[in-house]
Amino acid sequence: MIIELIGLPGCGKSHISVLLAERLRNAGIPALEPSRRIGHGRPLPRLAAKSACALAFLLLHPINTIRTVLAVAHTRQTSLNNLAKSLFNLLFVRGLFVLFPQKNRVLLLDQGLVQGCASVHFSASRPLAQGFLASLPVPKLVLHIRADRETVIRRLGKRVTGAGSRVEENPAEQLSRYAEALESLTDRPPLEAARIIEMRNNGDSKTLDKDLDAVVEKIVQMYKSSR
Repeated sequence: MIIELIGLPGCGKSHISVLLAERLRNAGIPALEPSRRIGHGRPLPRLAAKSACALAFLLLHPINTIRTVLAVAHTRQTSLNNLAKSLFNLLFVRGLFVLFPQKNRVLLLDQGLVQGCASVHFSASRPLAQGFLASLPVPKLVLHIRADRETVIRRLGKRVTGAGSRVEENPAEQLSRYAEALESLTDRPPLEAARIIEMRNNGDSKTLDKDLDAVVEKIVQMYKSSR
């Protein structure tokens, strides 16, 4: 069962993923956070782990790898650097589905297919083709984490320089662009067919705890009914 967390860089996806995983395990639900564990840490180990995921997808699904490459190339990225980053991120996420089967457990992805496609749209001259988007797996549940602009910029400012996304290079300028890229997928696959729950994460711990409890209850119900 796949739960994807989406939102702007700095909205708190990884933090909420940790809190959700802890609550789910306490409720007796096996939960794993592969994208958070791989996507955070020192640069070289992180790059090696992401490359292993991308390589696994290439070796096990060569035809779908070619389709992914062609789909990203079709978007006409604004530079070769953006093309490489967008393609690598998307192949990494697709590799997670190969290396971490979802059977009998919950996969919490703070970097999933929706976020990967938004990364492509961020630097694209035209969107990903509808046919390609429709071919992607649909998450069982999508948690859209929202935070106000000032909170996001403050959080991004505390991160280590060079350790994050392209938005972090100039957050004040790029946040609106990334928000547009994410919203462009709202009415398109795979989000179109997914159940979406919105959460606010502006630093109010009481509100966040209440929302987390409600989400955990919903996930437990969905997990038990799917078995």
